[in-house]
Amino acid sequence: LLNNQHLGMVVQWEDRFYKANRAHTYLGNPSNSSEIFPDMLKFAEACDIPAARVTKVSDLRAAIQTMLDTPGPYLLDVIVPHQEHVLPMIPNGAAFKDTITEG
Repeated sequence: LLNNQHLGMVVQWEDRFYKANRAHTYLGNPSNSSEIFPDMLKFAEACDIPAARVTKVSDLRAAIQTMLDTPGPYLLDVIVPHQEHVLPMIPNGAAFKDTITEG
């Protein structure tokens, strides 16, 4: 799970087309684990699924290896900056030829 503590694609639209004007897309504070919402680790625990959270790039490789070594389902909650956008994207009402691939 790439978790930016925002409604990811909505934030991307807000940044690109609405000068970063936020419309209640902020969910929680990833720098404080008690303020992360929803807490996907608790959800995984409720479903009896092993899970871990990664907040530092330096911990990512080991966490992925643990996930791959675990039989059955596993949730890896990777906290990422909300400023990271998903590309390519097609703007609303546009065609494939209008795909945004940069920046």
